[in-house]
Amino acid sequence: MKRTSLSFLPLFLSVALFVTNEVSGQVSQPSQAQHLATALDHITVLEFSEPVTLAATGSSAFSIERSDNKVLIKPLKAGVSTDLFVWTASRRFTYELDPPGDVKTMNFAVDSPAAVTKPIPEPRDDQMTKIADMLLTRAFLGADRIENGDIKNEKGRVVVRVESVFQSSNGLYIRYSIRNLADRPYRVLKPAIWEVLPPDATLSLPALRRTQLDSRTAQKLGRIKRNSLVVVSAEIRKEDIRPGEETQGVIVLRQQFEAPTVLQVIFPDAGDHHVSATFVF
Repeated sequence: MKRTSLSFLPLFLSVALFVTNEVSGQVSQPSQAQHLATALDHITVLEFSEPVTLAATGSSAFSIERSDNKVLIKPLKAGVSTDLFVWTASRRFTYELDPPGDVKTMNFAVDSPAAVTKPIPEPRDDQMTKIADMLLTRAFLGADRIENGDIKNEKGRVVVRVESVFQSSNGLYIRYSIRNLADRPYRVLKPAIWEVLPPDATLSLPALRRTQLDSRTAQKLGRIKRNSLVVVSAEIRKEDIRPGEETQGVIVLRQQFEAPTVLQVIFPDAGDHHVSATFVF
């Protein structure tokens, strides 16, 4: 059995972080240039939502001036086209300046959209911590407490108490405590789990839901048949417990059950007596 700190349920988490060609907190840049129609002896104004830091064109056939958050474009020669790049604090804009044409079809003023800043992704560890917190919270809120007040601490025995049970969409989690009241150490090994089928029961199982049965009550189940269940995980806080010590563990079954169901947890015997717990879920 694996030694580990006690957890309410194992977490199988996968977080995918997709990285694009952008600086964290900035938007990606368009790869397609926007065409601008100009006209001789006229100015086209580009206006941005933040100050312009740099503007550059590939030809002297256009006069380019920048002022604060504006770029002024004036064609100087007919029949020439070129590209234009404009940088602001957070973005780069790409334009294609078409050859000067008719005034009726030119762009007099173009307002560029404001940059939409993407939120900086949370660190991977923070995301996984939040998911783990959410799952653990749901487990604690959804757990059913098992009443075990009739189970006595008998000197010379190893006593098992089922503390709570949590049934998720894909399995059953059984949390238990085990106390060594014998006079020698006891090693907690992987338990066996059985579903008890009591055809001749003389007691009402619905009335005993969420209850661990003492030996006298368990005898009233009558002649029973048992169905062995597969334990997919068994975690224990401390494997070797000395006389007088107590530890806790969690057993995981990859099954779901309809209430009321009788389950029996059986550990290796401690000398001359059985170490087990029978409860109704």
